[in-house]
Amino acid sequence: MKDRTVYIIQLITLSFNWLLAISVTWWFVHLVVVSNQVKDTQTASLWISILAITVFWILAGVLSYVFFSLHRREKEPA
Repeated sequence: MKDRTVYIIQLITLSFNWLLAISVTWWFVHLVVVSNQVKDTQTASLWISILAITVFWILAGVLSYVFFSLHRREKEPA
């Protein structure tokens, strides 16, 4: 039961991390669209968006890789 609880908590944390990455992506895309609509300069918003979106997606991908790799190793016989 204890291992199952830890697995569920880790899965919830991983899901929250992907939700955060998707939310940040949507938010920055929205900021760039609004910047375009009000005829504002896009250089700063665009480059900050590209950097932040990349960082969040790489972080989510690395955490997913680690999570699934650790749990795959637990299932393999020693």
